[in-house]
Amino acid sequence: MPDRASPYHVPPARARRILDQRTAMLAARRGTAPEQALLPTLICRLDEEFCGVPLPGAARVVPDAPCAALPGAPAALLGLVGLRGQSFLLLDLALALGRARPVRPGGHLVVLRHAAARLVLRVDRAEGVRALQPLPPASGSLSGAISGHALLPAGPASSTLVGLIDMDRLLQPFLPVAHTAGA
Repeated sequence: MPDRASPYHVPPARARRILDQRTAMLAARRGTAPEQALLPTLICRLDEEFCGVPLPGAARVVPDAPCAALPGAPAALLGLVGLRGQSFLLLDLALALGRARPVRPGGHLVVLRHAAARLVLRVDRAEGVRALQPLPPASGSLSGAISGHALLPAGPASSTLVGLIDMDRLLQPFLPVAHTAGA
């Protein structure tokens, strides 16, 4: 039964998987690993989850805007959106990460810095910028565009797990062939 005191409910199977991954990551710590550098990261909410977009890859955050659909495009590529007189490809971050539920319109758009294409990500909410320290990688638990995890301190007794996004792996399926083939 969901905890009514919490505004977010995580399905039990997903909660178990997150806890198992977190346990594996914490068990991998031996206390001898060198400290990794802090990564400036834009924290974005996707329903009850948090993802981190590397700050060097994000140009700005703007309110969500209507888009024009692109017939025949992949499901995660929602269409074209106009911002400041320029058109951008609109990519739903939840769908691009393989989540079943797309981001609800009305959130935020993260305008990306990318040489190959003008792209924006739709997220439920851009929460702000934090310097995160990546957790040691857990063997075999990462897939797709999530390159690692970090803990976002939430309070004195708890932290929130943030999936760190590898922008190249995230965007590769949506870029023209000439840009993905190393040309």
